[in-house]
Amino acid sequence: MSEEIIEKKANIKNEIHITYYFSILFTILGTLSVLLLLFYKMDTLSLFTVLLSISAGGLPLGVIGAFVDYKISEYKLKSSKTI
Repeated sequence: MSEEIIEKKANIKNEIHITYYFSILFTILGTLSVLLLLFYKMDTLSLFTVLLSISAGGLPLGVIGAFVDYKISEYKLKSSKTI
């Protein structure tokens, strides 16, 4: 009984493939948008400015992208099981 459950869980993990394409895309777009905003507001860009742009725009939007990736892979898994 327990071997069947372990085997089913392994099969489910092998079927779900999250690509994180949207995470990378959203992180890049968030970072670039904050960098662009800071570029027009500040005279020079420093390491602090780049780190600020990543933490202020890139990471939160990257988390949203990860959620989108998860939902897409979950939808693909459900649609492949119905066929």
